Amino acid sequence: MEALTRDVGPPLPLSSLRLLIPPLRLVSAALWQVVQQRDIMDYGLVEEFVTTVLEIVPDMMSYRERVQLIMGLRAQLVLQLCRSDHLANPETIQPHLNRMKTCIITHGDKEISDPEVEASESNFLKLIQTLLEDPVEKEHFFQSVFPEEFGPKYDSALQTLVWEFLSRLEKLLPTPTLQQTASWFLPDPSVLEECVQCVSHPQPLKTLLQHHNNTCGHVDTNGLFSGDNPILIKADPEVQSEPEQQCMSPVSSDNHDAAFETSLTGSGTLHVHHVFKELWYRR
Repeated sequence: MEALTRDVGPPLPLSSLRLLIPPLRLVSAALWQVVQQRDIMDYGLVEEFVTTVLEIVPDMMSYRERVQLIMGLRAQLVLQLCRSDHLANPETIQPHLNRMKTCIITHGDKEISDPEVEASESNFLKLIQTLLEDPVEKEHFFQSVFPEEFGPKYDSALQTLVWEFLSRLEKLLPTPTLQQTASWFLPDPSVLEECVQCVSHPQPLKTLLQHHNNTCGHVDTNGLFSGDNPILIKADPEVQSEPEQQCMSPVSSDNHDAAFETSLTGSGTLHVHHVFKELWYRR
């Protein structure tokens, strides 16, 4: 499992991260952070995401890996609930136990029976029943048994499973190249407008680009054209041959500004500019 390091510079706000990072990877990173920081009360969300993916692509992990991952996340959440006096009641905990049973049934379908996995589920259900019914046994468990059975080793094994799951998911759905993405677009004029909506508020993009300038330096701007640039407008030979004084005819200041703007934009380009400006600043 790779160690994650933070880049130099302050963290980016979520609005900027959404522009830079594909949604699936952003979700994966958030889930990983939950497990890495042991935010156990959010383990249910992690388990729901894992279950959704593995129901569609079960071959991503072996039967034992799937059950260990799903039950491991849900078991930590259940134990956390049992530890809390105001949450340790059958009404709160039973739905989680039912979900664990469903996990065994769903992922055990068409699989070779694994007695160790089934015994683990049975033992855990008995343990939870005891913790709910016997306060003395509950106190003993969390003081003496829990640190050993569900402590650092358990957390490390669970993190390894989560990281492996997220890594395989990323390999299954790699981020497409710009060329691939463009080829998937439908020839629909509304596509541009819909896509530009995600940057209708320019501040997140500005924050993202400023973060890049502060941490990554400048982009390589070596010229693309080694010879003549076909885009640059060259002077008309006929205009060059005209007497110089014809180019110096007096023009009023207002007319000169209008002529200059028209020569640079043109009506068609100006129209596109206004459309883009409307999309960019639309609230």
